[in-house]
Amino acid sequence: MRSKVYREVKPENPFMVTGLPGAAGVAKLSADYLVKQLKGEVFEELYSDAFPPHVMIRKDGTVELLRNELHLCKNPKSKNDLIVFTGNTQAVSPEGQYEVANETVARAKRLGVVRFFATAAYVVEKSVDKPRVHAAASDAMLLEELKAYGVAPMEAGSITGTNGLLFGLAALHDIPSFCLLSETPAYTTPSGRIVVDAKAAQALLEVLTKMLSIEIDMKPLEEEAKLSEEFMQRMEEMERRTIEEVRRAAVPRPPKEQMYV
Repeated sequence: MRSKVYREVKPENPFMVTGLPGAAGVAKLSADYLVKQLKGEVFEELYSDAFPPHVMIRKDGTVELLRNELHLCKNPKSKNDLIVFTGNTQAVSPEGQYEVANETVARAKRLGVVRFFATAAYVVEKSVDKPRVHAAASDAMLLEELKAYGVAPMEAGSITGTNGLLFGLAALHDIPSFCLLSETPAYTTPSGRIVVDAKAAQALLEVLTKMLSIEIDMKPLEEEAKLSEEFMQRMEEMERRTIEEVRRAAVPRPPKEQMYV
């Protein structure tokens, strides 16, 4: 693991939100939107040999390494600064995911994070009109607190990838921790590209901002949510038609002698 520190920071009573690329881009879009709305600034970048072995090319033709980032967001209306951890990739190996998560939680501990909020996707079979937000917490008292926000406490299952590990390891280090997961069908295009579910991210941020006691402009995300919902409806219609065609093709044809009776 290598890092590039741009400046030393001393946040006041910070909360930390994490959101890396995952199913339907829910976690990353949520984290990126917070950074943009709160005008967060990168203070450290993390690089790992466990990241996928390629680089990104920007629109201007320059190179961009795969990395994770720590942003500091100052909010004059809140007594808690906000640290947002996001990036353009997750590690591809279990060992790499543990390394990144451990290093990130160690930084949270060193920076005095008082509450930790991991974000993730809750994959469902089909799209819903209003995605529900599910949640888990590091202890039962925090779960009670979640009831005020109308979330659905998880009673089973698992949270995979670095987003889940961050939540679990923060709890291990005695940082009060939550994980918020927003419902999404997690569609991909026929070519395998992820369809970003802005509606799921919007539902998640509506809960998260209340828990963080902050206000952000949701209108741009609402517009994006409408577009992603329309796209997913088209995907569902294509899927329905494909299933119907497969079923029709699977119906056995009568023998020839019966066809002409």
